[in-house]
Amino acid sequence: MSSANKSRGFTLVEIAIVLVIVGLILGTLAPLMVGLIKKDKLEDGRQTVQRARDEIIGYAMINSGRLPANISAISHNVDPWDEQLILITAPGLSSSSVCSANSTSLGIIIYRAAGGGACSSGSLKQDVAFVILSKGPDYNRQISAPASGRVAILDYGCTGDLYLADNNGVGSNRPFDDIYDYVSLQELKARLCTP
Repeated sequence: MSSANKSRGFTLVEIAIVLVIVGLILGTLAPLMVGLIKKDKLEDGRQTVQRARDEIIGYAMINSGRLPANISAISHNVDPWDEQLILITAPGLSSSSVCSANSTSLGIIIYRAAGGGACSSGSLKQDVAFVILSKGPDYNRQISAPASGRVAILDYGCTGDLYLADNNGVGSNRPFDDIYDYVSLQELKARLCTP
């Protein structure tokens, strides 16, 4: 047999070089893919909270202006991390029409950075009909429970935890990552109540 007819296979050195190149490519692309997946999941979380907000408004339209008493009354009630969304409704709005209400006892305070990264100055928004929220990717709720009729929320970019009941050892110096939305009584009345 002539040497021209012999089929030549890969040497161990050639295989090793190919594996190193493939490893370098995967090592470069993997962090990019993980970042894209996290970003996509956050966007899904925002859309889920928006759909839930819209569904709550739709629920009120169908139910004579009454808000749902709990999150299980709507179908979009689980976030992309398979955690139940949290609904905080102003007292009385699940048993009577928002059209007959002139104010609510629910307000929110959003704490924003006030120089140096400290998130200590808050702006109060009164007459809130409901707040809908997701714990976000760390499964840790950072938005407070209603206390004295107010819900405390950190602005994005702040660190801290205003709801330590489910801290689970996560720590209070984590960046705020809850996803939330709220609707004021006036906004809800404008959509539901005819003059």
